[in-house]
Amino acid sequence: MGSLQGRQVAALACFDSFGKTAMNLLRVARKEGASTSLHLLELPGRKLSRRQVLEIRRIDPRTAIKQHEWGQLRELRTDLVQVDALVLGLDGRRTRETQLLLQSAWMDQLRRPVLISAYPGILFRHQLEGMMDRSGVDLLCLNGETDAQLYCQACSALGLDSSNAVVTGLPILWSIEPRLQVPDAASIVFFEQPSVPDNPIQRKYICRRLADLAQAWPAHPVIFKPRTSKIEATLHRQHGEMASRVEKLSRRIPNLQISYKPSLTLLKKCGCAITVSSTAAMEAMALGVSTRIVSDLGVNETLGNHYFLESAAIADFDSIIRDPFSLRLDQAWPERHGHIPGGDQVFIAALASRLTNPPQSSESADREGPPGWGSNSWQTYALAKGGKKMLSSAGARSRLVASHRGRNLLRRARQRVVGLWGLERLFKGR
Repeated sequence: MGSLQGRQVAALACFDSFGKTAMNLLRVARKEGASTSLHLLELPGRKLSRRQVLEIRRIDPRTAIKQHEWGQLRELRTDLVQVDALVLGLDGRRTRETQLLLQSAWMDQLRRPVLISAYPGILFRHQLEGMMDRSGVDLLCLNGETDAQLYCQACSALGLDSSNAVVTGLPILWSIEPRLQVPDAASIVFFEQPSVPDNPIQRKYICRRLADLAQAWPAHPVIFKPRTSKIEATLHRQHGEMASRVEKLSRRIPNLQISYKPSLTLLKKCGCAITVSSTAAMEAMALGVSTRIVSDLGVNETLGNHYFLESAAIADFDSIIRDPFSLRLDQAWPERHGHIPGGDQVFIAALASRLTNPPQSSESADREGPPGWGSNSWQTYALAKGGKKMLSSAGARSRLVASHRGRNLLRRARQRVVGLWGLERLFKGR
């Protein structure tokens, strides 16, 4: 009998990467005896495709998937209060919004679910912000010791308890075992990201170097793996269309190809995995695949490849073209940054421990959020002046944009009225 026998564990998720992470958490909970369900929340204009849903379902076919519109969350919250544990597989802003929304549902309850959160990939550009957005949950699953140290430092600076955090590693790596042999005529796969790099010239450069790589290794398929198809949505906005450029190049380079197959499927036949800073690099390392982190564009937080500085996998395209298949990896590095052996059992033990002492419901639906979101004084002021939207990490920013937009409209109207708008356009050459 499992440690979660008779427990009900549910998850909320939007976007495919969060759905996969939530499903991995549910999979190990179900194997410990829990009854599990995943609620996929579809955002307006950003519905998950059938392919994306199938990839999530494939992780654990025995866990029920229910699809809802994001606006239906308010109707779902009464049912969600009845479960023993609830995974928030959401981005930081929506994690905050959902926590505030759930408070009003459990204000009259004697107990509430244990709240769980995990980040689906590598925290690199907004590392601390991502963790503090989720700091109000009862169980915060972190990727590695580096994240844990930073989170503990932030909590200490604010005088907060950081014991809700536990290092479990990336849930998507829990079931990956190193492969035993490299296939013949192994492929070379480049894993695209939707917003890295964001400069069109940089993206064009990468496509050109992939063509050079394919020409240098004609006996090996060089595969470009897009993050999504043209009709699919991700959390981050897509910058430019690399797939169409690669498709044009492939017409004259036979071994340059495009594939939309799942990352793990491609990695099993892969001899070298290349990316700028994708989480797919962690999957490749866990499998024992030769991995290269592109350094041609520099190394910095915007690209996210600084995360791999100590991995020994950073290389420019010239060196990749010379030798893509030799293993270049500090073997101790993955365990410090996401590939934690037994991470699933660490998660189960932490969840079972928290379920023995279920959290108490809040006294008021209008109370402030957790201390990690700011001081009580600020949160009280924010609620009074801007409502709960001001407690989201993007609340102040969204109000500011709206204000500037209104001022710009007034400014343009005034210029048109006084007759100077046309002259300004003429003199400036617009």
